[in-house]
This record gives sequence, C-alpha cells and structure tokens, in this order.
Amino acid sequence: MALVKCRQCGNEVATNAKACPKCGAPPPRRLNFGKLFGIAVALLVAPCFLAWALAQVRGGDGAAPTKRRVDAKQVELRTLLAEYTDNEVRADASFKGKLIQTSGVVDDVKRDVLNTVYVIVGTGKRYEVRQVQCFLDEDNAQTVASLTKGSRVTIRGRVEGLMMNVLVKDCEIVQL
Repeated sequence: MALVKCRQCGNEVATNAKACPKCGAPPPRRLNFGKLFGIAVALLVAPCFLAWALAQVRGGDGAAPTKRRVDAKQVELRTLLAEYTDNEVRADASFKGKLIQTSGVVDDVKRDVLNTVYVIVGTGKRYEVRQVQCFLDEDNAQTVASLTKGSRVTIRGRVEGLMMNVLVKDCEIVQL
C-alpha cells in the first residue's frame, strides 16, 4: 500500500482507500507501468504486423503484379501436381517463387473470403484431390467470367506452394 496526495485537499491517502478520509474525494491512482508498457509495445508492433499481413495477401513482397511476363517456365500440369503430391519440400525447391505457365481444364471459378477471383485448374480427371488454384486480379475478372467448367485454359503465375491445392498467385489467363 502506497500513500498519495489527495488532489482536492492535499491530505495523504492510501491508494487502496475508497475515498480521502478528510474531504471524501476519490484518491488518485498510481500509474500501472506494466499496462502502459504493454500498450506502447502494442502500438509499435501493430503497424508492423498489419504491413506484413497485407504483403502476404498481396503476394509476398507487396509489389503489384507485372502485366508482361515472358520468362515463365513451361510446366506440364501433371508434372507439377505429381511433384507436389510426391514430395512437397522437393517441389517447393523446384517451383516455389518461380513464374510458371501451364495448361489444364477449368474445374471451378470462384471468389475467396477476401473477394479475390480464382480459378481451379486440373487435369480433367474425375475426383482430383490436388489441383492448381490460380488467383487473378480484378482486371482479369471479365476474362474469368467467360470461363466455363470443363474448358481448356493456359495460365501463367508465380507458385506460392501447397495448401491443399498448388497455389499460384498473380495469375493471368494466357489462352482460352
């Protein structure tokens, strides 16, 4: 228990007292430096975390996707899916972060929880477990709207790794 001066009458009052015994005013509370430190740290860390999260949503480095990409590695869709099914670590070493171009059959066209347009592309086999999930920007929404399930499509984008499907970000439809 510490003693502090009453703001109104100047009398010494215990910090755990409900009121000043002389004038009845509530005693001033001492600053809780632990809480103050926690708030300061949170205010410093929160913007860093938000910047990192935004960069992850935008494609890793926060850069806008480029429109003209000619340096894409041509990859057979069956090969890409087989590599990720066989050994994800080896497949990441070969494909993750790299620009690829592949062709397959449209299985689905949707939007995710962040309202980003994506197309699921597979080999066309029935009940495929692993497919490519190609995320596109809004500039390609009109092209994506013209796709139908079962149509053949060629896509180009940067492989982000495996999360149920092989994720490919910054995609563009090369050929319908």
